[in-house]
Amino acid sequence: MSTHDFAAAVAALPLVSVDWVVTNPDGQLLLGQRTNAPACGWWFTPGGRIRKNEALAQALLRVGSEELGLAPDVGLQLLGKARQMGAWDHFYPDSAFSTSVSTHYVNLPHWLPLSWAEVAQLILPIGVQHSAWQWLPLADAAQDPLVHPYVRPYAAWVA
Repeated sequence: MSTHDFAAAVAALPLVSVDWVVTNPDGQLLLGQRTNAPACGWWFTPGGRIRKNEALAQALLRVGSEELGLAPDVGLQLLGKARQMGAWDHFYPDSAFSTSVSTHYVNLPHWLPLSWAEVAQLILPIGVQHSAWQWLPLADAAQDPLVHPYVRPYAAWVA
């Protein structure tokens, strides 16, 4: 899809996205600081939109690879232990294309509780999507004003 067509779709339709709500054995939530609109600058769970003709599992594996650095075999193993948290509406006043075009996502977050051995397999990229990463205790993430308001309920849900 061309950038022009995708921008028109964002302006006219909701998008469907997936998020990985990743926790470690210490009860901390993995958050990346977003570099792009919407939600630029906010601490957010890793995620991305589902592409046309991409199955949900394929989208989760792709996002796991792109945003968490998961090798395909590791992603496939972890997918089996992920738990879908429902469907959540996310409304943003801006979009990746314009500050005057809003974005509506129907987000399908998946909770992924990791062991320390699994945490060690994450390769968290800096640059394209996130400028930094942090592990934040769930209780803090549920209240921190620097954590996006759409992520705070995820932290409370997991806790």
